Amino acid sequence: MRLCSGCQSKVPDGVQFCDECRAERGAARNADDGIAEHQATGRGVYDAELNKLVTGARWHSVRASVLQSNPMCVRCQLSIAREVDHIAPADVAIQQARDSGRYPFDRHAGYFLKSNLQGLCRPCHAVKTIEDKSHVGPWPDVIAKEEAAPKKRWAF
Repeated sequence: MRLCSGCQSKVPDGVQFCDECRAERGAARNADDGIAEHQATGRGVYDAELNKLVTGARWHSVRASVLQSNPMCVRCQLSIAREVDHIAPADVAIQQARDSGRYPFDRHAGYFLKSNLQGLCRPCHAVKTIEDKSHVGPWPDVIAKEEAAPKKRWAF
């Protein structure tokens, strides 16, 4: 079971919206809807390109690393972290990484920056998703945060 992306009621795994929310939204979103929403609100939706990143081996490796280093939810500190959340939304982080010019050969580098990822329990992740949708103003600079993060030094 998981939570509906609209009303936060329980829905089966693999289902994004409950029947009621799906009816309110009409037809399922496609990539063009995400572009239109991004242009209108400055905030996109997960499109086919981002969905490919979620299912890739690189994401699974980064996700496991984040959950291993943060096994408890960083918000409530009471539950085990089950979700890996982008502090600044993934599309914003990707755009900031592209604009910085620091990752010229990786179009999606911002998606995988560990300094922009945190482990959350499912209820806290649902709350943060709602907060992100109502966010006003600029997002934090993920590139500056990545540069300030301590780097692992190898000693052989």
